[in-house]
Amino acid sequence: MAPKRQWRYLLVDVDGTLLDSWGRISPRSEAVLREAVSAGLTLVLATGRTYPSLLRVVGGLDVPFHTITNGGAVGLRPGAAAVPYVSLLDPAVWPRVVEGLREEGLSVVVYGHRHPAPPQIVIASERGHPHFESYVGRNRAQIRIEPELARAEIADVVEVAALGSGEAFDGASARVRERFAAETENHTMVLFIAAQFGKITEFFGPGTSKWHAFLGLFPQARPETVIAVGDEANDREMIAAAGLGIAMGNATAELKATADRVTGYHDEDGFAEALEPILAEFRG
Repeated sequence: MAPKRQWRYLLVDVDGTLLDSWGRISPRSEAVLREAVSAGLTLVLATGRTYPSLLRVVGGLDVPFHTITNGGAVGLRPGAAAVPYVSLLDPAVWPRVVEGLREEGLSVVVYGHRHPAPPQIVIASERGHPHFESYVGRNRAQIRIEPELARAEIADVVEVAALGSGEAFDGASARVRERFAAETENHTMVLFIAAQFGKITEFFGPGTSKWHAFLGLFPQARPETVIAVGDEANDREMIAAAGLGIAMGNATAELKATADRVTGYHDEDGFAEALEPILAEFRG
C-alpha cells in the first residue's frame, strides 16, 4: 500500500458503491468526497450509466470530478468538456452481437456515442422484458426505434446490452457471451431500475474496462497512487490494478476475493467507512 501522501486518485463506482439502494448519496459520503478533493485527490466516478443518467443522481455534487461512463467505453473531463477516451465496438461485430441476443429472445439496447449530444439509445421495440421497459421509460428522451436493429445505421457504437432477469436470461446471456468472447469484452451483472433488481449483459470492444478508461484519462498515473472502490463485475479490473482496491460489503464474491480490503454495505455508508480512516491520515 502506498504511503498516505502518495495517494493521488480516487476511482469510485457509482451504483452499489457511492449510491444506496434508493439511488441516493448519503450526507456522510458527500462529506467524504469533499474532503478527498480538498486533500488533493483527483475524483473519478466510474459507472455503467450514460453521462445524462449519471447526472440525474450526482448532478448536485459540489466537487469537480472526471467521469468514466458506459462501463469504461467513454472517459470525460469535468463537466463533460472534453472526451479524451472512447472505445468503440467493431462495426462488423456489434450487429452480429445484436442478432445473437435477439435470436435468444432477449431485449436489446445499442448505445451510440454522440458527444456533446447525449448518447443515442437504439432499440427494436419499446416492448420487452419488464426490466427493459422500465429502462426505456427512464431514458425515453434518448430513445430511437429501429425495428431492424442489427441493420440500423448507428455511428460510433460503444456498447450493446440486453436487459432481463431469471434463469432463462442468465442461460441465454451465457451462450451469447461465450460465442463472442474472442471479439468483445463482456459480462453480466445486477442492474437496479425502478425499485426492482434485474440484470444487464454488456458487450464492449476488446479490452474495454473502467481501468483502461482511467489510464486513457490519466496516462501518466501510477497504479500504486490510486484508491478504487466498487461492487460488481465491471469493477474487477480497477480493483485488482489499483494500489488500494476496496470492495463493498454488497460486492460479488469474486470482487471481494480480488480486493485488498472489504468495507460495509452501500446501504450502511460502507463507502464513507472505508475512506474516512484514509483521509484522517491526511489530516495527521
